[in-house]
Amino acid sequence: SSSSSSSTILSPVTVQAIMEDAEADQMIKVDGPNLSGPISKSDRVGGYIRASKRYMKVMKVSGQRTIWRVIVPTVTTGVITMLVCPWIFRMARWAAMQGVPLTAAFDSFVGNFLTIFGLLFSILGGSSYASLYGQNEAIYYAVYAEVSEAKALVEQVAMVCQGRPINDKVLAYIEMYVRDDLQRLTTPPSVMLATRPSDDPLESILYLTSVGVPSVIYETVRSLRQLRGQRLGAIQRKLPPIQLFLLWVLGTSLLMASPLLVVGMDGAGSSPLIRLLFGCLCGSIVMTMRIIHELWNPTGGVYNVDGVLRVAVSGLQEEIRQRRQGVTFSTTDMPSAPPKWRPDP
Repeated sequence: SSSSSSSTILSPVTVQAIMEDAEADQMIKVDGPNLSGPISKSDRVGGYIRASKRYMKVMKVSGQRTIWRVIVPTVTTGVITMLVCPWIFRMARWAAMQGVPLTAAFDSFVGNFLTIFGLLFSILGGSSYASLYGQNEAIYYAVYAEVSEAKALVEQVAMVCQGRPINDKVLAYIEMYVRDDLQRLTTPPSVMLATRPSDDPLESILYLTSVGVPSVIYETVRSLRQLRGQRLGAIQRKLPPIQLFLLWVLGTSLLMASPLLVVGMDGAGSSPLIRLLFGCLCGSIVMTMRIIHELWNPTGGVYNVDGVLRVAVSGLQEEIRQRRQGVTFSTTDMPSAPPKWRPDP
């Protein structure tokens, strides 16, 4: 064929992460419980083991992604700046000697410049990190609360709709809500709030289970919708991209001005110690910015909630699938009749 398509070059770590991610997705589906009657204790233990293995697998994949996006740029920047350090210091010395004598006043000016820019970088970087870390913590709390409420809705639907024709359809709507709403962390929350009522599975559940008046699961659905709003509010990005850009500007200014402190020293760029310290400084700035960006990005790494959400939701999805196949998670046997009272002869 004469037509050509553009291809994306993936790193070995990314390819391995994708393969392990797919393997983690299939792990919960193998060696499932016996689907005849109530779930047994051995099936519960097996589900716990599968969930634990899935969690470890997801955390391993997320860790590899974070290493590739944080550690690799940090080490690469440090090594490159150590190699080009002599050229950087020669350029800094040439720029500093253009009509300005290298006196004590020049050293004082550079010192004050670095102090102010370092203080600004510390204030903005520290506040950004604290804000993003607090936002991620709020996302964790909101997601756990919503998953727990969704489990309560599944149990209540199983109790109310068991044996009725709408049972499978209501569970299918819950599964749709979990798949298309609860796990969507990258879609802007404002777009999700603008969903039309006809596309809302929670409203469809109320419509199916209500006859004239709201059903008994109305309060659970109402609580779930409130928790959904808390999750969307927590996911909404509070830190604008312009602040990350300003942090990069401040960090780059610090790196460009730091060689001017030793520009008067002969052979400063060739000193192994100075080259090592300058490489560590550049790597530290890049590492700080990459960590802040990892917290700003809602998915993909160990700092994000998407991996934990997938593990928690996988158990909920498996429970819905089993309930649609007729599995019960509690005993349905009636208690034995009390002994008949007989009067003494």
